[in-house]
Amino acid sequence: MLRSLLSIIVAVIIGLTTAKFIEGAGAALLGEETASLSYNLLLALGWLAGAFAAAAIALALGRRWAPLGYLAGASMFFSAVMTLMSFSLSWFLWPVSALATGAGALAAVKLLKAQMAYPGATERKDLFVD
Repeated sequence: MLRSLLSIIVAVIIGLTTAKFIEGAGAALLGEETASLSYNLLLALGWLAGAFAAAAIALALGRRWAPLGYLAGASMFFSAVMTLMSFSLSWFLWPVSALATGAGALAAVKLLKAQMAYPGATERKDLFVD
């Protein structure tokens, strides 16, 4: 359980860093206002990449247990919702943020072939193996 908790914490930090890096680098390259369509698409792309990175790291550290990937994606969605409530951005970003973070997490789960069954439940607990 501690391994799962630590994997989520590390994964979400890396996912948030990825999303912020994409947003910052894209904004510097575009040099436009935050109200432009290209900036809104850049935010969505950052959330997609951040959710994918967070889910992939959580799955890699948490023995490919699928709920960890989904939880990392949900944490990135929560971050996107907090951003949307804090700043006056387009209403179009509300459904796009849900789709982007969900798609990123689902892609990581499918790509890494994560299992819904907890990996620790199938391990043998015997002292002597037959």
